[in-house]
Amino acid sequence: MPADDELPGEFTGPVEYADWWLWLAAALLVLLVAYYLVSWWVTRAPRVPTIARQDVDVPTAQEEHLARIDRVVAQVRAGALPPRDGHQQLSEVVRSYVATVTTLPARTMALADFRERAPQELVDAIEVMYPPEFAPDASLAEDAFDTAVTQARSLVGAWT
Repeated sequence: MPADDELPGEFTGPVEYADWWLWLAAALLVLLVAYYLVSWWVTRAPRVPTIARQDVDVPTAQEEHLARIDRVVAQVRAGALPPRDGHQQLSEVVRSYVATVTTLPARTMALADFRERAPQELVDAIEVMYPPEFAPDASLAEDAFDTAVTQARSLVGAWT
């Protein structure tokens, strides 16, 4: 076997790849991520802003809806109305108030619609009332009624 210095001249060391391939691969990866981010941003559901109505007397609407909440609470405390029905009526009062003072179609929205399009304080109030409305067990409605009343009163009393 010949020594290293006796190898023919056509043999050379390993060939390096050009650096621009690495930069091209990185750029393509960044473009791919940007494509998915732009696709997600453009196709996501639009948030409908909750716009207060200018033609509504909000203090009067608050008084009327707070009085309705008080009537529901009194009926539940007196035993004339089951707590489950009380949750349903509280939900209806809150939805009615929101539909009265804003352009949000709260009366016809499901919980998923609220989560998608409504302000968080409204979503929180509806989430408290929603499970007891549909629960087969009356104890859930009884346990959560005071929390639902507090949420309803704070929402109607402070939300303008």
